[in-house]
Amino acid sequence: MRHPGPFGFLLEGWEDRSVWGWDEGTGSWWAQLWRNDLPDDPVADAPHVGIGPLYGQHVSAVSGLVPLIAVATGETPDHIDQLLAEGMR
Repeated sequence: MRHPGPFGFLLEGWEDRSVWGWDEGTGSWWAQLWRNDLPDDPVADAPHVGIGPLYGQHVSAVSGLVPLIAVATGETPDHIDQLLAEGMR
């Protein structure tokens, strides 16, 4: 069963606006992450980290988000996996 989300991303320092979820139309998981301490770009409103079809990536399993988010945030894959699981509850 797919959980479409969007779900909040619970990593401290990224939790204010960051979201992730499943896109039924593309059959891919995605994430849009904004650091809390960086200013938003009012013109583009683009996330600081974008993962998924809008950014040229197809992520067919939620576990595929884990290494991509870990590299982008500097966190361990185990910690990211735990946060994603908590976010789906």
